[in-house]
Amino acid sequence: MFKKSLLAAIALTLAPLGANAQALVDASDVDILAALVQDEGYRAVTGTDGVGDPMITSSANGYEYDIFFYGCTDGENCRDVQFSVSFDMEDGMSLTRAQDFNLEKRWVKVYLDDESDPRLEMDANLYGGVSATNFKDTVDWWVIMMNDFIEYIDF
Repeated sequence: MFKKSLLAAIALTLAPLGANAQALVDASDVDILAALVQDEGYRAVTGTDGVGDPMITSSANGYEYDIFFYGCTDGENCRDVQFSVSFDMEDGMSLTRAQDFNLEKRWVKVYLDDESDPRLEMDANLYGGVSATNFKDTVDWWVIMMNDFIEYIDF
């Protein structure tokens, strides 16, 4: 019953406003964004992070990643999201390789933790709303960039 009512709410939210217009989605409703991730063929499990903000856990090609919500007020009315995945590499990654990747890629950035393990991140500003098509394209770009990075580090 919940799934049907959620899908109905999403359909109403995303119903066309005109011939070429779409309703906008933003980071204020984790369930709508999770449904859009699922529309792209990926699982999407909603939850909360360590500070009580919403998050989505998903996976692509066998690698689990998170979508964190930021700019929230008491865990609600969030403004933007960040896609994030970490890799535990036996020998870590050199700073030079991380910098080289960052110079080559426009949408994502890699950071090294205190053990030189890489963390790949991509931010998306959803404040004021974007079309559902735009958000789904952002998910697709994330997966492409994540796969590029996996290939780059030969993980």
